[in-house]
Amino acid sequence: MPRPRRILEIGAFEGRATCFMLEHLLPAEGGEIHCIDTWEGGAEHSGIPMDAVARRFRANVGAVLARLPQHQVVSHRGLSRHALGNLLAQGNAGRFDVLYVDGSHQAPDVLEDLVLGFRLCRVGALVICDDYQWQRQKAGQVDVLDTPKIAIDAFTTIYRRRVSLIDWPCSYQVAFRKSGD
Repeated sequence: MPRPRRILEIGAFEGRATCFMLEHLLPAEGGEIHCIDTWEGGAEHSGIPMDAVARRFRANVGAVLARLPQHQVVSHRGLSRHALGNLLAQGNAGRFDVLYVDGSHQAPDVLEDLVLGFRLCRVGALVICDDYQWQRQKAGQVDVLDTPKIAIDAFTTIYRRRVSLIDWPCSYQVAFRKSGD
């Protein structure tokens, strides 16, 4: 299977996943990653200085791009619903080979990211949803709307005729391929 040339990442934080994908997923001749993040954090980031996180993102990604200048990273700072809508309006439907969803962990946001991001993926694209069973509350105090799981399950159920689930080695992630539009 060929390496992905275009990756869409929702939720970049410090850029660790971005750097991994730059170094290990894109082809040697070059590719691009579009990163969407507010760099303002969400409910789970209270007390974290997000300006410092944004600086670390730029530094981490910049260091990798200095070694791999054939690659390109495009940052979209803002809410994912706006950035995804803009990418769709700019004619990018069906353009991406990989969608990595790790933005807001609130179920309505995750579902929206999947619905809009899915439209940006080509048929055959790999979709990876991170933090599948993440929850902010302590054990026994689960708020189903404050976890990605219910949104990922809803999406894969509703889109079941257009996705093929993959047996994925990480229990904290869910992966599937887009099998149809």
